[in-house]
Amino acid sequence: MGTNYYAVRNRPSIEEPIHIGKSSYGWKFLFHEFHDTWHDPPIVWEKFEDVRDWLKKYTVDSKDFVIMDEYDRIVSYDELMDLVATKQLEDNADDFRYNKNVNGYRFMEGEFY
Repeated sequence: MGTNYYAVRNRPSIEEPIHIGKSSYGWKFLFHEFHDTWHDPPIVWEKFEDVRDWLKKYTVDSKDFVIMDEYDRIVSYDELMDLVATKQLEDNADDFRYNKNVNGYRFMEGEFY
């Protein structure tokens, strides 16, 4: 069982939420590699630092977005970063079998299920 996390506009919008990734029991946090040139500025998440810095800029500094889980609960930036840090301690032999290992963080390309 796992929980998905999203960046959602902090105002009424028809824009789709941005899928950040998923936390599942026994696994490192799985980030969704993201490339979107339609946003201004474009959003490119290829490593943890990209995600971390973007989320800080747009959920803490400007508050243009909020982080929400799939159960419609708002999650603070600090709560998500604490969760990721805790999940990094997981040691599952299959952590990187089906996902990219980007400096020790799990990333998934393409569609996310």
